[in-house]
Amino acid sequence: MRFPNIGEYKETQKKISPFINYTPLTTSSSFNNLFNIDAHFKLELFQKTGSFKVRGAVNKILSLSSNEKKNGIVTISAGNHAQAVSWASSLFGIHSKIVMPINASKSKINATKSYGGEVILTSENMMDVCNEIIKKDKLTMVHPFDDINVIQGQGSISLEILKELKNIDNVFISIGGGGLISGMSHVFKLFNPKIKIYGIEPINSNVMSKSLKSGKVENFDTINNKTIADTLAAPFSGKITLEYVKKFVDDIILVSEKEMVNSIKFIIERLKIIPEPAAAACLVPILNNKISIKPKSKCLIMVCGGNIDVNSIKLLF
Repeated sequence: MRFPNIGEYKETQKKISPFINYTPLTTSSSFNNLFNIDAHFKLELFQKTGSFKVRGAVNKILSLSSNEKKNGIVTISAGNHAQAVSWASSLFGIHSKIVMPINASKSKINATKSYGGEVILTSENMMDVCNEIIKKDKLTMVHPFDDINVIQGQGSISLEILKELKNIDNVFISIGGGGLISGMSHVFKLFNPKIKIYGIEPINSNVMSKSLKSGKVENFDTINNKTIADTLAAPFSGKITLEYVKKFVDDIILVSEKEMVNSIKFIIERLKIIPEPAAAACLVPILNNKISIKPKSKCLIMVCGGNIDVNSIKLLF
């Protein structure tokens, strides 16, 4: 398959920049002293709707024809992409239908509704429901991860990072369906193929690991396999994202529920921010010595979002 060039990523960044936040990079001297590394944290939890997802959603919507915009859009999501599409569609005056699992957190359902999208809750296969809506209402799908426009939107994060941070050695990015790590890893590798890209995936929701092992797109039972990192609970890997991960990701590290909870607590204490579990997962390999990192190595930790349910926070303490 053909992968975008750096010029296309830069054009995407230019196109979406009026509608998104340029999020900060931060460091923690106490953390760096504790682990003897040079870690930098990209804070996408300060992005519109609380996660990186608006980048891909906005870029996809901007790519639509006037007729597609007029007809409206549809997507599937358990939370962050749902909110991003709902917000972005309202921004551009486009009607959106958001198919969400019936067991999605109430806070994310309510947030999605508040941004203006029409929420459809289902206990059935979300893609099946979505395809029926597309067939009936002639809506355009804004895929949560397996779409080149979405992937290029997420890749804009790496361009922001590279503008401020040089000579990166290691990058830690969480994986659900793979849209974020696809765009980010590709841009990093275009600038420096020697950068090590580590994907972080919950043991309880490891569809990308299974897909890499089999060499094909795999499905995953997200109903009977629960993870606190609900935004990483992808029911399937992407056909496109799988090819990106094969080519640009050096390794995938699996993390447990307990490790993610401990990471959330650590980040709250040290960085004074509240990450969602998917974001906290990225710090687990360092906190738990899951990989060998050279002293003083420059590491980028992707804090992808902060949409954590208040009830989940209560359970941590």
